[in-house]
Amino acid sequence: MAWGKKASLSSDERLDTVLGKEAGFEGTLETAGGIRIDGQFKGTVRASGDVIIGENARAVAKLSGRNVLIAGEVHGQVEASGKLELTMTGKLFGDLRAAKLYVEEGAVFHGECKTITEAAPVAGLTGEAE
Repeated sequence: MAWGKKASLSSDERLDTVLGKEAGFEGTLETAGGIRIDGQFKGTVRASGDVIIGENARAVAKLSGRNVLIAGEVHGQVEASGKLELTMTGKLFGDLRAAKLYVEEGAVFHGECKTITEAAPVAGLTGEAE
């Protein structure tokens, strides 16, 4: 079962930023917590926490976070220091780097996949090691 379907974030996780389904944003988003995108996004997301791309979301972006769940559509590069999960409705058109990869039946992935060592910090956020 997808970690985003019931308790999408662990009890110690902060979901600092939410982009609603009727919203759109273009630019760079950085957060020390988590982010959920349900609308349209174009740009870069750097999160120390989890990144969730909702079922109706569409992102043309470079995404990086601890765990990344894709239930919508993403065009671009994705990096997860923990796990990357593509749900049955998820579509990823681009390359990914993750410590762990989970792909549900029905998901779409077109790109290159590389595994990395788990728990590497997301570079570029204040107070974190490069």
